[in-house]
Amino acid sequence: MLLFSNARKAEAEFADKTRDMARKKTLSPIDSLVEAEPVREAARALVAAVQHESANRTLSAKSYDKCIRELERMRGRPLMMPMLTSGAGKGARVWMADGTMKLDFIGGIGVYAFGHNDPDLLETAVVAAASDSVFQGHLMPGPEELRISRALLRHAGERMKHVWLSLSGAVANENALKMIFQKHAPADKIVVFEGGFHGRTMAMAELTDRPAFRDGLPLTGNVLHIPFYNPDDPNSTDQTLQILEGHLKRFPGQIAGLCAEIIQGEGGFRTAPREFFVAVMGLCKEAGIAVWVDEVQTFVRTGELFAFRTLELDDYVDIATAGKLLQGSATIFTKDYSPRAGLVAGTYAGSTVGMAVGTRIIERLESEGYLGEEGRIVLLGGRIGRRFRSLAKRMPKAIGPCVGTGAMQAFVPWNGAPEIVKAVVDTAFNEGLILLSAGSNPGKIRMLPPVNTTDEELEAAFSVLEKSLAHVREEFGLP
Repeated sequence: MLLFSNARKAEAEFADKTRDMARKKTLSPIDSLVEAEPVREAARALVAAVQHESANRTLSAKSYDKCIRELERMRGRPLMMPMLTSGAGKGARVWMADGTMKLDFIGGIGVYAFGHNDPDLLETAVVAAASDSVFQGHLMPGPEELRISRALLRHAGERMKHVWLSLSGAVANENALKMIFQKHAPADKIVVFEGGFHGRTMAMAELTDRPAFRDGLPLTGNVLHIPFYNPDDPNSTDQTLQILEGHLKRFPGQIAGLCAEIIQGEGGFRTAPREFFVAVMGLCKEAGIAVWVDEVQTFVRTGELFAFRTLELDDYVDIATAGKLLQGSATIFTKDYSPRAGLVAGTYAGSTVGMAVGTRIIERLESEGYLGEEGRIVLLGGRIGRRFRSLAKRMPKAIGPCVGTGAMQAFVPWNGAPEIVKAVVDTAFNEGLILLSAGSNPGKIRMLPPVNTTDEELEAAFSVLEKSLAHVREEFGLP
């Protein structure tokens, strides 16, 4: 135990030193405010005061349930999970408003980079919140917009020259779609992969391969589907290319581009090798159509900021979108896809706090060793994988195929039937672990943990998961 304690202490001291070194670098006037120690000290005091007061405002069980029911009535639909957080937490742990604690391994569907109540990010947020405006618009940008744009382009590759900020990932995708259609007008069709998810706006609902998500909506009919990679089929790539070639021949001059998730998020964390994307994207480039990668969920989680760079697909990608861990969203694009004036606009570029915290996240990923093939994100994926393998030895029928990479992982429980997946997620929630389902046929259970998840948090989470699987096994009479 002493050895592990000393190792953790050394790791924490190293992280502190790297942060201090990053802060002591020569700063431009545009960066100096967020780094000024008197300002950070004041922010630190405010955060401590708020947390102290929050700890004294726990709801009774009756009041807690009443608040949840009231919120559901106002929403007009149930919450995805019956919970109301208190605003308190630490790392992968989050406290509910009734004082109970849960291990959060889904992070608001992937938006918590360093877990809950990270002191450095909270200080950054407080400093940003005290600036001139809560939100920044495209008419009047502030220093936060400049800093986060710089940070994104540092990691987007040489071909990417421009970035346009927005609020949600769906809006970033809408902007990408408009840029592509304008560039390739009058072409009006987009090729997407089966099983993909791209958002819930009108246009994105049609690109998303979930019929229930567009039930009752008028459709344009401009979306063409191709199969995603199937690791169980040795002819998978050839079949996808054959169908794509068929679309190109059937609709000559009418296809504007391809939209792809490098790892399908809502579709079940389905992955594909680089060779598959090279073949598909290469055919698109030969046909003169755009290649757009939707990185709203994969952003940061594969070991680099952009998954397309993890797979070295820089030469093929014209437009990329980012979100979630960015604390906002962005459309990053090459010079060729710069839109003409008036096409892409809007009041808000994002929240001042979101931009500041998003920038700080990227800076810490850079300075604290999270990125790269041997970075902490890749190592986290290995640690999760080892625990799945260990659990599979004890419960071989309960742990089916495991998929994903880095800080996005999923597994198939038993045969992946919807009722079994739901039972595991619900049971784990009741036992104190937040997970979510993903995909279908088979369904999977996914994890989007903080990138700095500790071994202790992993052990606690997998202990709850094992207990939940045992409960479901008994309930359903499973092997």
